[in-house]
Amino acid sequence: MMTREARMRLFFWLNSFGLMLLCLFVTPTSATAPHSNEATPIPTSKPVPLGPVVQTEAKEKPKTIHSTAVRKSVSVSRDERRKVIRNGRVKVSERDMELLARLVYAEGRGEPYEGQVAIAAVVLNRVASPQFPDTVSEVIFARNAFSPVQNGKLSHKSNESTRKAVRDAVNGMDPTNGSLYFFNPKTATSDWILSRQKTVAIGHHQFAN
Repeated sequence: MMTREARMRLFFWLNSFGLMLLCLFVTPTSATAPHSNEATPIPTSKPVPLGPVVQTEAKEKPKTIHSTAVRKSVSVSRDERRKVIRNGRVKVSERDMELLARLVYAEGRGEPYEGQVAIAAVVLNRVASPQFPDTVSEVIFARNAFSPVQNGKLSHKSNESTRKAVRDAVNGMDPTNGSLYFFNPKTATSDWILSRQKTVAIGHHQFAN
């Protein structure tokens, strides 16, 4: 038989052992709580990398707008856009036509209208020919091609008659029958140009190939 004192000691020992077990079971549960709390900031930290992405998009938007603006400006630039004319062999822009009208004014403002069309036609025939450059401006500004360009008398002037003559030549009118040269027989001094095969005379000009 256990004495009363021994029973009391056993009772306290069992209680202490049970309390210790309770602490052991409770401690893992409480230990997971900080882990759970540490995980909670993760959702708030995930959007942080999105900051630079948003900033990048914000920087890219002006570039896209700028690029679009540039493309739009190019697409509406009528001066530079060339259209195919004269059986697809020549491309002429509005600027080319104005430059050609100035040359016709400088070379033939005292000539009959047919002669003005003929001067424009010679330039276009040169553009179409493999012997000459491929654009109106290159033909006009070629070395020793036209005297008003060489002596600086190719001004910004043109008139309705020369502009209309250019339009008619662009649309296919060619009184020269495909000639590549013209000159004034009374003032020409080049033996080379005088030796060219003559095609037609219009006004003060002789046309030739």
